[in-house]
Amino acid sequence: MFPSKRLHYVEPPPHVKRTAGNFDRGDWPIYFIATIVEYVRSCSHLHPYFLMAVNELRDDYIDYLESFCLNGGVFYIDSGIHNLTMDHVRKHADAGLTMDQALALPPDEIDGFEKLFARYLKIIERLGNISWGYIELDQGGRENKIKTRERLESMGLRPIPVYHPLNDGWDYFDHLAENYDRICFGNVVYADKTTRRKLIATAFERRRKYPYLWIHLLGFTANEWLNAYPMTSCDSSSWLGMRLWGIGNEYAMNRKFSPLMQGMSTVLGGGADAVKTHDASDKVAAYQHAMLVRNWKNHLAELETLGFDLCPPVLGGQEKD
Repeated sequence: MFPSKRLHYVEPPPHVKRTAGNFDRGDWPIYFIATIVEYVRSCSHLHPYFLMAVNELRDDYIDYLESFCLNGGVFYIDSGIHNLTMDHVRKHADAGLTMDQALALPPDEIDGFEKLFARYLKIIERLGNISWGYIELDQGGRENKIKTRERLESMGLRPIPVYHPLNDGWDYFDHLAENYDRICFGNVVYADKTTRRKLIATAFERRRKYPYLWIHLLGFTANEWLNAYPMTSCDSSSWLGMRLWGIGNEYAMNRKFSPLMQGMSTVLGGGADAVKTHDASDKVAAYQHAMLVRNWKNHLAELETLGFDLCPPVLGGQEKD
């Protein structure tokens, strides 16, 4: 389904830590659709890239996902911290916490952190090395993230660090970029459109110093900005818009350009018709986003063929090999 041409990539220097997982550096860009296992079962023949959070992974799912990965499926493990923090904010609504404030709380002040930690370890033991990778437990600001990551690394695990530009400072970006081959980039889910664009543009410019660095945008739907600022991967649950809101859109060059015809909208509510159209809409949405990835890959590959460097290093940065 996807073009065979691989885009240029740069191998990290020897001192850089390699994060775990069955990770193909030449397979980029990738748009992971955030989902639950039922949609992997029904849509994996249409779209091969899935992200699922630890809190969604019941014991009876693990055997299936192990088989899925061993048979070529690309499965990315989210830590579940976002869900944990959302639950904490809801439980302590009287405190008036925002999500960003709650994410900055130390792990021992978040309800259920140690329970999630134990669940995380159990899942990584089975799926960590055959998955595409797994995101660190990024609770509590940069100092707490470092402590938790060191705790995981002392157990032999190699999680992907998470950088929050609005909380961590750009010096921490440089620290992670100098020491890890992949990072996740947060703070884009709830940012307004202008802030989101600035964050992505800044990430792209700063990556020039580290052309080997893989940046994954957390909670970001692939759109036309990523043609101008080619990030390596992103994820979003918005692909399920047809199921959630009853109408979908068609895309061209990663940009929405037209809603689907009325006859292709989902029947909202219950009943047999709703079940039938939900199943159909899920497959249509998965296929649409598979084509989005294909067009995105093809576009960037053509730019390379025309001589464009998709991540030119800055003066003094690491040169391309």
